Amino acid sequence: MPEPATFDVLVEQPHTDANEYAYDASAHAVRLERVVRVSEPTFADRGIVADAVTPRGEPLRAYLISDLAVSPHARVAAHAVGALEFARGELLDRVIVAVPHADARYAHARSFNDLPAPHRAALQRLIAESARWLDTQLAEELVHLARQRARLAQVEQGEHERTRPAWEADDSRAMLNQLARETDLHTQAELALFTLPYRFQQYVRLCLTHNERIIYWAHRPRFAVSHWARIRSKSLREGLLLVTDQQLLWIIEPVAPTVPVEGYGYVARTTALELLAGASIEQKERYAILRVASTNAIGESVTFSIEFPDTACDELPQVVRLLRAFAPRANDCRLRRVVIPRPPTIRLDDPMESDHAKTAATIEHLQNALATQLNNETICAQAFVPAWADGGAKLLTVTHRNLRFTSLNTSPTVYDVRTIAAIEICFSVLGSWFRVVFPSGKPFELAFPLTAFKGFNACWLALRQMSSVLLTLTPPT
Repeated sequence: MPEPATFDVLVEQPHTDANEYAYDASAHAVRLERVVRVSEPTFADRGIVADAVTPRGEPLRAYLISDLAVSPHARVAAHAVGALEFARGELLDRVIVAVPHADARYAHARSFNDLPAPHRAALQRLIAESARWLDTQLAEELVHLARQRARLAQVEQGEHERTRPAWEADDSRAMLNQLARETDLHTQAELALFTLPYRFQQYVRLCLTHNERIIYWAHRPRFAVSHWARIRSKSLREGLLLVTDQQLLWIIEPVAPTVPVEGYGYVARTTALELLAGASIEQKERYAILRVASTNAIGESVTFSIEFPDTACDELPQVVRLLRAFAPRANDCRLRRVVIPRPPTIRLDDPMESDHAKTAATIEHLQNALATQLNNETICAQAFVPAWADGGAKLLTVTHRNLRFTSLNTSPTVYDVRTIAAIEICFSVLGSWFRVVFPSGKPFELAFPLTAFKGFNACWLALRQMSSVLLTLTPPT
């Protein structure tokens, strides 16, 4: 007898009382979440066929026949023994009747007659009242078409760019009603992001990748730090600290704006979560200092400090707890992210130059010079500084191994990605620059015009991602 086609059933409602469990990551154990009580037992667990939709775009429903109730939200490999068809006016609703594939008591079940007598009786009552029975072949065909329909929908959705990043929630103030709990779509930090000044929301949009998720953030308002031993106090600019599932990001304004509008730009410093080494809080008389330690991929460390007012005392401990969770452990065997290098998507050009042929010739000359240096490296991102900028034409290239700087006037420079601890970028009408921080030695810094921001931002994002996946490679010599 050929093996039946299997599919997953996601159980929503067990047919009798059932325990619901959840994994507790902090305790590394499974905990009893709740007990689901059923007022009147039914003949089968109710659920849906995973990754399957009906022609109306609704989940394909299923009855899972089993003697023991299955925990809610569990996925069960099953095979069909038939289906029930219900007439709802002019519409037809179909429910797949399935049995657990791993249950030896139902291994032989292929049709209605193979089911135990109590289950056949329950199904017979439904058929007598309002349903029509469909045989196994028709049921398997319904499942096949529903799963195919879902796959095609996913492909179609992937072909169209998302109109909203994964981390961006609805900016309606009605979201405030949901801040007290997590939702399936967004974290509390993502839901509350719209409460920030609008210019900072725009900065976040430029600094995060499309599928990145925000775990926590802390906003620092403008404030002054007074020192009793000094006559003058130090004025600190407004900033935003974000912890995402990929990075620690500190965004600060290059100047204190005279009016609360976007336009002055920002300075952003990023460190991949894999490079974090620790975090601590130093409490002063009227403010606190958050100190974050990070390392490069060969173990060299650097410390970064941020002052916060006393009003942030409740937020900083949560930031420290999160950052310490990402810090390395003894005999660490946690899975690490894998970033697949992709060719750059931003076309190099100079929009300020009317003679595009001249610009193309300059870029080609720089690319040819770069090609002689590459050693089977995949180019992930590039940025071009035009000839009219200070120092002449330059090309910045991020590969999966190195950061390369190519110029017409100076010799090429190469920095191993494994020696980088943090990356900074300033995007401002007052002057923009790209900076790479090394634990030992001076940082690499390159000024660029505003017209080249897209390319440098792509290099900034790519370099942060590449620095997080080279921890297990041989240190540079």
